[in-house]
Amino acid sequence: MDNSNKIVPPHLNAEVYRTDTSGTSTQPYLDYIRINTDGTSLIGCSELTGRYWNGGASICSKWSDNKTRRPPKKDIYLTSGSADGCFIERSNKVLLGDDNGALSIWTCNADDAWDQWNEDMSVAEHDGGVMAMDCLTPGNEYVTVGADGNIKVWDISDLICARNYIAAHSKSIYGVSVRPQSGSSFATGSLDYYASLWDGNVEKPVLDLTRNDCGIRCLQWLDEYHLFFGDEAGALSLIDIRNPENVTKLTEFPAAIHKICVQPECDRVSVCCDNKILSVFEFHDDCKLNLIYENSNLHSNYIRGMAWDVDDKNVLHTVGWDGETKIHKIST
Repeated sequence: MDNSNKIVPPHLNAEVYRTDTSGTSTQPYLDYIRINTDGTSLIGCSELTGRYWNGGASICSKWSDNKTRRPPKKDIYLTSGSADGCFIERSNKVLLGDDNGALSIWTCNADDAWDQWNEDMSVAEHDGGVMAMDCLTPGNEYVTVGADGNIKVWDISDLICARNYIAAHSKSIYGVSVRPQSGSSFATGSLDYYASLWDGNVEKPVLDLTRNDCGIRCLQWLDEYHLFFGDEAGALSLIDIRNPENVTKLTEFPAAIHKICVQPECDRVSVCCDNKILSVFEFHDDCKLNLIYENSNLHSNYIRGMAWDVDDKNVLHTVGWDGETKIHKIST
């Protein structure tokens, strides 16, 4: 598959660490990281070989305290890149979204020590790349959003699309986040400038939370009433869904915001943009952010994924287009 339109910056500093049999170098770009409750990590990637993109995922046991670590060899090989994926309850079952619109479930027998992953089911119902996903009810229902502007809710037992929101947005949907303490409500953010609130039992959006000044790249709930979102202009904003007309712009960054990751136990939020800078803030009740950590040196290329450690609330894991994972110790 020739994804020549895939948007990537110049990778002059990206390290080549694998070569295919034809001698064409392959550059890995890590796109996301998910950490399950037992500390197991799922790391998805896209890889460029010549003019062609493929991808895959690595499933890793709990990280050590090393600040820098390369994921082991890929456990799952895909024919296109993967922008997002997640665990399906246990660490031996994952759901992966592909740039070609496919969605697949992979499992591993516990006796195989993560060595043998098998594809159980696969469907391709998005007409564009699967951009993001989240869990509605663990082990049962998951929601995906795509570059086709569609939203799909999946019955994961048979990988059947249970609810299909066609043309939910008029442009690519980059973010989806399930509302805390809700098994049916979720928010989406799109390049059509809208952030919308949906309910699984209603075909239309329950509420258009905001019409932004530019495309929305990501969003994440702080709690059941407050939603962070980041846009292409680099603005980080907050919506109180009880009063959505009042959108609070919290801070601005020098590049488009790519991902937001909330640590709800201590009201921390980490932000990465289309650059090498990681920023971590404490959020206060007066809607003020206090910068407590910033790093622009550990990654040599764009930071793409973030995940808080499940055991140590002061540890944040990141992955990037330099092909490396990093561990950040956040001071209290």
